[in-house]
Parts: sequence; structure tokens; C-alpha cells
Amino acid sequence: MRPFANAETYRGVPGTRGWVVAPVRRLSDPAPQGRYILVAQDLTPTDTAALDLALVAGFCTADGGPTSHTVQVAHGLGIPAVVAAGTGILTLRPGTLCALDGDGGLLHAGLDGQDLQAATAHEREQDERDRLRREAALAAGPAPGGVTLSTTFVKPSQAAQLAHSGASGIGLLATELLFLGREADITDEAAHHRAYRDLAQTVGEAEITVRTLDIGGDKPVPALNLPKEDNSFLGVRGIRLALRRPDDLLIPQLRALYRVAAGGGRLRIMFPMVTTVEEFTRAAEIAEDVRARIRAPRVPLGVMVEVPACALAVDRFVAHVDFLSIGTNDLTQYLLAASRTNPALARDIDPLHVAVNRTVGHVTDTAHAAGVPVTACGGLAASPVGSAVLASLGISGLTVTLPAIPAVHEALTRLDHDARQAVRHEALTTGGTPHLTEHVTALLGL
Repeated sequence: MRPFANAETYRGVPGTRGWVVAPVRRLSDPAPQGRYILVAQDLTPTDTAALDLALVAGFCTADGGPTSHTVQVAHGLGIPAVVAAGTGILTLRPGTLCALDGDGGLLHAGLDGQDLQAATAHEREQDERDRLRREAALAAGPAPGGVTLSTTFVKPSQAAQLAHSGASGIGLLATELLFLGREADITDEAAHHRAYRDLAQTVGEAEITVRTLDIGGDKPVPALNLPKEDNSFLGVRGIRLALRRPDDLLIPQLRALYRVAAGGGRLRIMFPMVTTVEEFTRAAEIAEDVRARIRAPRVPLGVMVEVPACALAVDRFVAHVDFLSIGTNDLTQYLLAASRTNPALARDIDPLHVAVNRTVGHVTDTAHAAGVPVTACGGLAASPVGSAVLASLGISGLTVTLPAIPAVHEALTRLDHDARQAVRHEALTTGGTPHLTEHVTALLGL
């Protein structure tokens, strides 16, 4: 939607899709009556997960990046968001009526008269389109073309929505997010067991792919007293940290998971930020020792493909893993050498860069030749254009947030064999979000 003539428009970067009209407030402002758009310098993943969804219609931050974990939490909650909009948003008076455009990365401030009427009408139209998409996705059943849709979420209470979402299961359980706000429990086997047991009971026969703790980057855990790092995204993160502290991080979590598997829960376990085959085999050996001691059934073990070294040497992994899952956010960050949380680089982070597409294609081609399935998760998988590109590159399963399932399902429904070939060609030869967005949108009529 075009900027309004009488409104002041702040240009940021799209974070999470959606359009909402509401007054703005900062965290320090008195709470208004009813729902509002939160403006802030930045939000942490913990801040975002704690937002009251009955009151927060969306948020706009001065800093941040479009693939940060804060945005990923917002995706999971279904909150429209704009990031890297500049400090000007912090000068808005509390109660100023605004329209937040998560698709265009814009905040239109000071709406009144016809502008307000038009913005409100646009919100109603979007809500109706979303409702029709949800109904169509549920009526149509599984996505065509052999692509499985699964989901991810932030709050455990969202698991109850799985049965009515059209998703086949939980494709990514980011376990560290279960402990936001109560990080002291992150080494407690009993706390892990309760969380996984309750989820397994809620989703029934649906499969849950559990990612072991990915601590570091923009997800610090003060309770662990970890040393400060100059660049935490390139530091002791994910499996590196787990293998350095197996007794209080990895083994208690694995024990909890295998106890749930022994009780009938359908689980897969994958390890994050793996760089070498040796890291995976060491983690798998620890997992097998835990499993044998508990006498639990075997569960598939896999790897998150996020580090370029893993992606480029994926032929060394396929003989050892049961499955692979490409984490598009971190893979993009590392391939483009652009921090996912740096607002100065927010417009430089292109998850559809030709180098990213070629890397995804290399992983899927190599894995499929070895009979290893490859899924993908991240903000790219949750967008209609991104999902079409990933499916065309050979991804057999997409993990998306609950609110994104209808739009992704619709895009995949329109992706026939000829369209796949056309999208794949453009992705591998030209690439780029602007080009592919225009190409895929026109080709599929999105």
C-alpha cells in the first residue's frame, strides 16, 4: 500500500508480515486502552516472547535486523514487525495513530480522516484474505509436489493449534526459547523433561524435531556465566558450547528427550551450528550412550546446515546423519558476512542471494543422491516467494510459523513442474530478493 499523503512515514526493513492500525507506545509509556504498536530501540528475544499478545498488535524497532532471533520470535507469535527504522520512531508521541506495514517495512504515523479510514479498511481486507487462506489450506490438505509443511512456535501453549493448522508436525523445536525468562532452568533435566513430555502429549502422533540448545549469538543466557566474546556469532555457540559443557548442557537435555521417546513420544534430534563431521559423531556417540542407559528406542539424528563449512562439505555428512535441515537465517549471515542483528546491514542481508541459492542447491543435490531428506527453516521458508524458491531447489520439507502456513501452502499449490524449473533457473543464475520476488510473484500470481 502506498504511503499516505498526510502521514509521516518511517522506512525500515520488513521483519514480519502483516498490517495493523493502532496507537503507538514505548515500554516506558503509560499503557493505553486497547491494543497498540510498540516502538523501541530494540527488543531481545526474551522481551519479544514476553509480549502480551492481547495488547501488542505489532512492533517497530529503531535497530535490529530482519533475520534476528527477535524477528524469528515475532514470526512464531504472529506479530507484524518492522526493524531498523531509525531513532525517529522514538520521538513519536504516545497514542499517535499509526499503520504498521510489515510487508513493506514501513510505519505510517499520524493517521486521521480519510487516511485512517483507508488504513483501517486495508487491515480488514487483509484479515479477510488471511481467513480465506486458512480455510483453503485446511480444505486442500497436504501441500502438493511432495513438500511437507511443518511448524515452529515460541510459546508451548501454541502447540494446541497444530491439529487445526494444516501442519504435519513440529519441524523445529528451538529448545532454548522454551526457557526465555527462566534461564536458570536450562540445565535442569526435570524441567526439560516436563517441557518435552507436555508437548508430546499435546501433539499426539505428530513428530517433533528437537534442536538441542543453541546458546550464543543474540541469545545469551546470563545464568550460565559464559565469558564475553568479541563476536558471539563466531564464538562458542550451539554444538561447540554443548560439547564443551556436556555434563550440564548436553547430557541432561538428551536424557530428558530419550525419556520422552521411551514414553512413546515421536522425536527427531538435531544438533545446531555443526562445522565438522567429528562434532556430529561425537554428539551422536553421547546420544547413543544416553539412549542405551535409558533403554529408549532409537530416534533419527540430524544436523542443522547453517555454517558454510558444513554446507560445502555436506558429502562428508550424508553417510552419518539421518536427515539435514538448512537454517536459512544463519547460513545467509555467514555466507554474506553480514550480521543478522546489525541495523546498518539490514538492507544488505539477502536470503535469496545467488550464492545462498547455489549453496542450498548443492546441499539438496548431494543429500538426495545419498537418500538423505533435507528440510529448511527460517524466515525464508515462511514467505510465499521464499518457500517457492526453496521447493524449486529441492527442499522436501519446510518448517514455517503457524501464521505463515496458509500463504506458503497457497504458493506451493501454484508451483507446478514447469514453474519449478523456471524458478530454479532464475534462483541459480540471477538470484536476489528483488528479482525473484518480482519473478515468482508474477509467475505464480501471488
